[in-house]
Amino acid sequence: MRLCVLSLSLLVACAGAPARPAPAPAPAPVATVAPPPAPPSVTGPVAERATQLRRAAELLEDAQRLLDAGERSRAELQFSTAELLTGVDAVAGLAARFRDGAPPRITTPVVAVPTDQAPQPTTVGNSDEEDDADLAAAGAPPPPPAPDRGSLTGTVTVAGSGDALTMITLEPLDRAAKARRPKQRVMEQRGRQFSPRLMIVPVGSTVSFPNFDPIFHNVFSTSAPTPFDLGLFREGEARATTFAREGILRLGCNIHANMGATIVVVGAPHYVIAGSDGSFRFKRLVPGRYRLRAWSDRSKAPITQEVTIKAGANTVAVGVTADAPAGPSSDKFGAARAGG
Repeated sequence: MRLCVLSLSLLVACAGAPARPAPAPAPAPVATVAPPPAPPSVTGPVAERATQLRRAAELLEDAQRLLDAGERSRAELQFSTAELLTGVDAVAGLAARFRDGAPPRITTPVVAVPTDQAPQPTTVGNSDEEDDADLAAAGAPPPPPAPDRGSLTGTVTVAGSGDALTMITLEPLDRAAKARRPKQRVMEQRGRQFSPRLMIVPVGSTVSFPNFDPIFHNVFSTSAPTPFDLGLFREGEARATTFAREGILRLGCNIHANMGATIVVVGAPHYVIAGSDGSFRFKRLVPGRYRLRAWSDRSKAPITQEVTIKAGANTVAVGVTADAPAGPSSDKFGAARAGG
């Protein structure tokens, strides 16, 4: 009887206890898949060219944004930089968009130049010295003074300017002038400056523009009758152009507003750049009447006067103005810009 009661108590106790949940099944193992191997890096000329093209695309987009904002000079610079990366033909269809209104582009190939060349002088242009140099190159001495020839010494003063560079030309009025032989000259870019600052060359001369700076330059002129734009070229490169017409060409760099120089292309047979004190001299002149022109790099235009040369010594005094605008030249689109 006691056994039955105990069994019944156990049964009741078991019936009142909550049932234990069955254990959760173990998760199925997850299959792991190895990631695909990374593609091999592209190297060599293909990678280099791809990088250039991506950079060119960025420059072209930036050029269009600048053009839309009215900044034509900076837009053209970005376009020209992209052009160097892609090659001219790849973007030829866009060139007019960025260059309309600029001087005519000189597209002759750039040539390599050694960068250890001696600096150019501040001024270049003296017909007497060039004649003597031509004779020396031919092995002949300079001609002795001739009693039937005249010399002309003089002084040119510049009103209102103490550091101007001045030049004088002489052209005979009572006889035909013999054309001078064209020259090969150099107008360098060194230390963010042009040198020479003033150069005289006969009509038909060719001037090379080497870059000796570790930065790009963009030489241009908007001066009539020979405006031109040499485009971008880097250190150790040069581009040349020939000047077939007379005129005074003021040069600038479209990147560096502080840079300026002048090339004077002349048909006159006699020319000279005055010294720092304004003095000048012509040694061998056929007697007669001459048209004298004088000009300074601070003048808007030359002054003209007539002089008569007699056998022997002659003198003259010349005055020119300093009425040209001061400050940096405009950019190649004609827009004013600050120095720097």
